[in-house]
Amino acid sequence: MKRKNRITIDLPPEFVALCAADGVEPATVLRGFIADLAGIMNWADSPRADGYGSNGSDERRYAMEYYERVGYPYWKR
Repeated sequence: MKRKNRITIDLPPEFVALCAADGVEPATVLRGFIADLAGIMNWADSPRADGYGSNGSDERRYAMEYYERVGYPYWKR
């Protein structure tokens, strides 16, 4: 059985307002960033049911650069 990983967080109003101003759902932004960071591909001939899919190679690179620049890979060292 495949395990689902789920968390619940309260979104800050600033983030919600930013998304609303651009006419995009917060979940879409978060799914896109997660997919870019994790390198999740969503192929047209084999689409993912969970809606995760990278936005492109540059986006994957920038997401990883952000992650590394913040220092997340080194927090537990």
